[in-house]
Amino acid sequence: MFRKEVIVRVPSVLLMGLVVLAMSPAAAQTPTPRNAGAPESFTANAQVASGAGAIAATIQIDIQRYSPDFDRTSIEGALKGGGYAAFLTALRKAPEVGTVALGDQKFSIRYAREEKTAQGRTITLVTDKPMFFVGGGRTDAKPRAGFEVGALQMMVNDVGMGSGTMAAAARIKPGPEGVGVQVDDYADAPIKLTTVSRRLR
Repeated sequence: MFRKEVIVRVPSVLLMGLVVLAMSPAAAQTPTPRNAGAPESFTANAQVASGAGAIAATIQIDIQRYSPDFDRTSIEGALKGGGYAAFLTALRKAPEVGTVALGDQKFSIRYAREEKTAQGRTITLVTDKPMFFVGGGRTDAKPRAGFEVGALQMMVNDVGMGSGTMAAAARIKPGPEGVGVQVDDYADAPIKLTTVSRRLR
């Protein structure tokens, strides 16, 4: 029998920037730190917990640009107005704005947003397909159908160092009453990103 899916509700943390109503106009207009902005690259250590024990991997994140307002609002509006199916269509129509690399595999980033915080920046990224399925090889693994994107969020300081989380395979839905978002993560818990570091060019 398949295990019960784990629904992770994230109204104010992971992927908060995907829903316009979850943000105030003042926050959207606040300038980012002076050393922020694309193009920029990051490395991060991913700590993956699985039935076989903890696994560590290094990921490379290259952001060529942050999503223009038109693409961003199209994706956010599709999620709010049409749900997950409409969100997927809008996401995949958006231009590639960067990549996430795991070993010799690269995944296209179609949504990238940065927001200023008291400590530095919050960077939210969505890939147009899942990166991997934690626990997907188990005999009691749940079906993979519907988990069609990947999502990352990094919290970095003004120097570009920090931490974050990653849902390597996920479904994204509007939150209750259109506030926030609901992330249905294939894994039992988001993957921890440690030692996030902005690479100098």
